[in-house]
Amino acid sequence: MTHEEARLLIGAAPGEVGAALAEHLARCPQCTLFQRQMHRMDRDLTQLLFAPLPQRPDTRVVARAGIPRARRNPASRAFPQLATLAASVLVSIGLGVMFWTLRPQPSLAAGVLGHIESERSSWSEVTPMTAAATAAALAGAGVALDAADATVTYARICLFNGHWVPHLVVRTTGGPVTVMVLRHEHLAARQAFRQNGYSGLLIPAPAGGTLAVIAQGEADMDAVTRALNPHLHWTH
Repeated sequence: MTHEEARLLIGAAPGEVGAALAEHLARCPQCTLFQRQMHRMDRDLTQLLFAPLPQRPDTRVVARAGIPRARRNPASRAFPQLATLAASVLVSIGLGVMFWTLRPQPSLAAGVLGHIESERSSWSEVTPMTAAATAAALAGAGVALDAADATVTYARICLFNGHWVPHLVVRTTGGPVTVMVLRHEHLAARQAFRQNGYSGLLIPAPAGGTLAVIAQGEADMDAVTRALNPHLHWTH
């Protein structure tokens, strides 16, 4: 699960935490803080909406009773408290919106690794996929793979940053390699990264978009991409 997917779930229902979201929150302090803030804002809004309004006494009765003007409307003293609560709720809303819009955006590499972690079982697949299944996963992505020469053990279409993208695992002599075709992500230059026990490359595609190639451990990513290049073909 990516940061964006987690925060969409939190924003929709701050008090509900499913298994996938709980797993993400256990390793993401930023989303955990966001969940706490959204839960607090939701609680404050609920208190404001269901708070009973103070009853104003009949001023004519108060006047006839001879109560001094300073004491005639005790309910009026409740209005500043209600205003303070409303102001605090508005501040909470403003902080929540500001946190959502101005929060540090996770890098593309972090998003890719987060998605791969959510599908970590893909690394252990050993049964080769059929050529038809691989082609179906790559359909419309602008990439073709020679399934006869490359052993694909995992081929899915996954939701990533709001778009459906191909997610493959290819067996190589150096071990399994994950390949994701990100047509809607654009980079100015190639990026290499090592994080959380993974090595990866983000490669700008010739016709736009990005190719993500990830291996486990301290892999030689240049060698990995050289091994993959003969089997990958950009169709447009």
